[in-house]
Amino acid sequence: MCCRCGKIYGVTPAGKHSSVEECHYHFGRLLHVQDQKENLEGFVKTFVKFPPRSGNHAVFAVNCEVCYTAKGLELTQVTVVDPSLQVGYDTSVKPDEEVIDYNTRFSGVVEDDLKDTKTSIRDVQATLLNLFSADTVLIGHSIECSLYALKLIHTSVVDTTVMFPYRLGLLHKRSLKSLVADYLRRIIQDDGHNSSENATACMELWKVKDDLKGKK
Repeated sequence: MCCRCGKIYGVTPAGKHSSVEECHYHFGRLLHVQDQKENLEGFVKTFVKFPPRSGNHAVFAVNCEVCYTAKGLELTQVTVVDPSLQVGYDTSVKPDEEVIDYNTRFSGVVEDDLKDTKTSIRDVQATLLNLFSADTVLIGHSIECSLYALKLIHTSVVDTTVMFPYRLGLLHKRSLKSLVADYLRRIIQDDGHNSSENATACMELWKVKDDLKGKK
């Protein structure tokens, strides 16, 4: 079933379209796609490690971008930002399967961005398992989407959509662009999505929320 329009469409055993059918649900998206979020193959879990000498566990903001492939959603870019707003890790990622839709309108990623990329999701996981521990605090906007894209099981998280809840309740979420405009007084995503910009904004929002709590 197409996760955009809800239409049933045919695929081969490899997950590729058995016939070409256009999906007109969103501008610029041609084929039906599915996200296959029930597929847990390839997931890894962060390790428990000795705490740092300072006693304070690390804090990072994470942003991921994804595309649609024959196997569903796959990672195309990941950015990790530290509390000093420095980018600690930023890489494009080559999907395992053939790309059906680069999701450019929402990811900012185009075909040329991945043309020379050899980094796989397993390379990314190895790097992040070394960088993070089970107690590392990961911050993100709808952080569950980034964790799913990374195929990473991690429980110490902060979600900016929960930190700044929508007035109509948790079933609704404010966009990152809206939160940044209200609390950081600037415009992001003006020329499209940028993974580093999004991760940095999440870290800044966490700092703002911490400051607001300190003033109460």
